Amino acid sequence: MKNNLHWLALVSSTVLITPALAQDQAETISGFGDIVVTAQRRAENVQDAALAITALGSDALTNRQITSVEALSKTIPNVDFGTFGGSARIAIRGVGFDTINPGAEGRIAYHLDGVYIGRPAAQLGTFFDVDRVEVLRGPQGTLYGRNATGGSINVITKKPTDTLDGYLNAGYGNYNRLTFEGAIGGEVVTGVRGRIAFKTEDHDGWGKNLASGSDIDNAQHRGIRGELSFDLASNVVLDLSADYYRERDRNYGNHYLGRGNAFISPVGLALGGTTPTDPRNIDDDVEPLNERDFWGTAARLTIDLGSLTVSSISAYRDSQYHLETELDVTSLPLSIFFFDEQSKQFSQELQLSGDYDWGKFIAGVYYFDEKIRGGSAIPFDGSIFGAPAGYLQGYAANGRTHTRAAAAFGQADIVLTDTLTFVLGGRYSWEKKSIDDYGQFDLSRAFSLSNPPIPYVTREDTTTNKAFTPKFGVEWRPQRDLLLYASISKGFKSGGFNLGDDLPAFEPETIWAYEAGLKSTVADGHIRVNLAGFYYDYSNLQVSKVIGTSVTIVNAASSRVYGLEGDINIIPFDGAQIDLSGAWLHSEYSDFSTPDPARPELITPANPTGTVVLDGNQLTQAPKYSIGSGAQYKFDLGSGALTARGEVTYQARTYFTPFNVEQASRAPNTKFNTFLTFEQDTWTLSLYGRNLSNKRTIGNALIASSVVGFPVIGTFDPPRTYGVQFGYKF
Repeated sequence: MKNNLHWLALVSSTVLITPALAQDQAETISGFGDIVVTAQRRAENVQDAALAITALGSDALTNRQITSVEALSKTIPNVDFGTFGGSARIAIRGVGFDTINPGAEGRIAYHLDGVYIGRPAAQLGTFFDVDRVEVLRGPQGTLYGRNATGGSINVITKKPTDTLDGYLNAGYGNYNRLTFEGAIGGEVVTGVRGRIAFKTEDHDGWGKNLASGSDIDNAQHRGIRGELSFDLASNVVLDLSADYYRERDRNYGNHYLGRGNAFISPVGLALGGTTPTDPRNIDDDVEPLNERDFWGTAARLTIDLGSLTVSSISAYRDSQYHLETELDVTSLPLSIFFFDEQSKQFSQELQLSGDYDWGKFIAGVYYFDEKIRGGSAIPFDGSIFGAPAGYLQGYAANGRTHTRAAAAFGQADIVLTDTLTFVLGGRYSWEKKSIDDYGQFDLSRAFSLSNPPIPYVTREDTTTNKAFTPKFGVEWRPQRDLLLYASISKGFKSGGFNLGDDLPAFEPETIWAYEAGLKSTVADGHIRVNLAGFYYDYSNLQVSKVIGTSVTIVNAASSRVYGLEGDINIIPFDGAQIDLSGAWLHSEYSDFSTPDPARPELITPANPTGTVVLDGNQLTQAPKYSIGSGAQYKFDLGSGALTARGEVTYQARTYFTPFNVEQASRAPNTKFNTFLTFEQDTWTLSLYGRNLSNKRTIGNALIASSVVGFPVIGTFDPPRTYGVQFGYKF
């Protein structure tokens, strides 16, 4: 650890920044390849966008084998990723998604071609035929609205063109990983363009279920997307798209990670059960089962009126998934964990934007409607309670939720002088959430999926939240290749309900964010420097903990988050590139006291609720340091070119609960990646290796129910992976 901190100080003194990794392989000695982004709902060079943003183009994504949000997060400081129950848990600057309840919402807005995808589980299947990815750090409440408290991830797919083009990538790697991805598109008839893309991925398991001999944490994924673009008039374009994605494998099962309470043995171990010596394995009578289907359609109408543009985005998305695993995670048949979620989502957005001598503006209205049905069920074996062996009906929480949200927003960039621009924006949001649910804990009946529920609580309730989230900013360009900016903005996440309990709705949370940064390109375009510093005043944040058999969200009083992040990209000579990136993040709860359900020994006459003070604890998924560096060199071989690249990343300890329990955390880790790509005309051949040191790191974790003795359960990040990929484009 000491050596890692010395390394941190050395790299930081060189002025670390965020994504050197955001440059395409097409960069040359004349400067860095520019990426045009639409992060502010208009097309602009990424270096002209006055906010902390990382953009990665399609070549960089392909050559570095970034085929998922998980792999993407490893290249961007202050972005953390994990999964639990198959839901993406994305955090930016310590603000993310830390619950597993059906219907729960994250704090990072995820968009596919401008369409917000509300379900965290449905965000994992959109990453193919990608033109670029934009990661916006900090609250984006003005332009992106709901659940953009911590930032936004925008995935922009490749669009149909007037000429025939396409590609096919085929890869093979360890764990028998077999991948295919391809697309073909072009003009269908005059004024109509089309494109169809697909992706498949299969690999063997990263571990075994010792009880059955089956692979676990394997993959069997299929995805397809089609797009049509119509020129309805010389200034009117209609874009239609539809996509479908499915998984059928034994992924996302719980692993045993240790004791959540040093004084209490997990029930499965106390009754004579065992856990595997290799934590990547399990020894369960329940075979992990992952079944999910996601699909959606979208229509975008764009009318170009010269200095004005009118846009309409209409979208419908449907997602459903089913997961089976264990809660006690031992060799004894003590529990089954069922998890289901079905969502139907409709959204409509209207935008009016303009570009004039005095500046630019965008205004719009937004409507969102989502209906969710789902829940979780945990049958328990009677031996846990001293009864005869056999599964009892146990715990269940199930119900329906309905979210309706509407907003009006606007932002204007007002040019004051040739070098000075003032930014003024705001969004008014209205959200109404309804719930109709029940909770059950039934030890009187033998388990059967067909048993009708006998609830201990039923509920029908509604909560309504309103918020105004403004933004104030200033941009100063003292010279052509230097941008200085500062902003004050507010983020908002509405309140909601915990499924299956009788508690009142938890309250909304808000962030006031203060940020300043610079973007500069010097040395005749050979050095690019991006820096940002920020401070968050975070109020009433929503945190989750396991109470009994339920995951319950409560409101912490407040917290403070502040930090620095930056990246440097250097082209020292023709064909070479050096990338340095890093972040320092300080996060802490303040004025937050709550009982710790996993430490009943704290309950005393003087402290009858077992309350602990969490002031000073780190927020979840908020490592204090994250560092990345990379170097590449492109060799001209006459008939083609060979690019060699190496990368190293470091991340400090990451906690997954507000109690900062070490067993439920990711240890500090350093990982290495390497890539070798040969390009010749229309084809490429690539070799890759990720996590070469085979570091075993935890993807996410929580301390499970008292009923099974507080075991720490969770998932793991991928092990060492390597392989070869062949690509052909036309």
